[in-house]
Amino acid sequence: MDLLILILQGVIVAATPLVFAAIGELVVERAGVLNLGIEGMMILGAIAGFSVTLDSGSYLAGIIAAAAAGAVAAFLFGVLTQVLMANQVATGLALTIFGLGLSALWGQGYSGESTVPLAKIHIPLLSDIPIIGPLLFSHDPLVYLSIILVAGVAWFLAKTRAGLILRAVGENHDAAHAIGYNVVGVRMLALL
Repeated sequence: MDLLILILQGVIVAATPLVFAAIGELVVERAGVLNLGIEGMMILGAIAGFSVTLDSGSYLAGIIAAAAAGAVAAFLFGVLTQVLMANQVATGLALTIFGLGLSALWGQGYSGESTVPLAKIHIPLLSDIPIIGPLLFSHDPLVYLSIILVAGVAWFLAKTRAGLILRAVGENHDAAHAIGYNVVGVRMLALL
């Protein structure tokens, strides 16, 4: 049983970056942008975060570097597709290939290196529940942040004026433009 719990904990931790990417892609898709470059953005963020964490010894610096690298790639994608009107599919695939290649080049010096995992947060009383406690209530802060972000983004898209504008731009950009919304600006903000 302990092995099964460890496997399921590993699955939850391994799925966390995918949850972050899926949340970002959800917002971008709701704005009407097809972003096939998400994998390239993820891998660039991963290698940036890993290298900065390893070189600086700071997890916070690594997380900031990962977010910044992903944001730079997203900005590049946004400029190419929204300002220069490049094809979204071709640009996304090119960004994925570029991200994979650049991360392979950047990561050569870090081959075989590893970092210590983030410290787990044990929620008092709940983490002591047999089976469920270690499975759900003993994870690093990023796992809990991803869960909070899922709820926060769902609320943002459904209940706020900005979420309504974002969805309007995605559903019918001509109508959104006709009533005065800056479609390119909204989409660029969604990408970042």
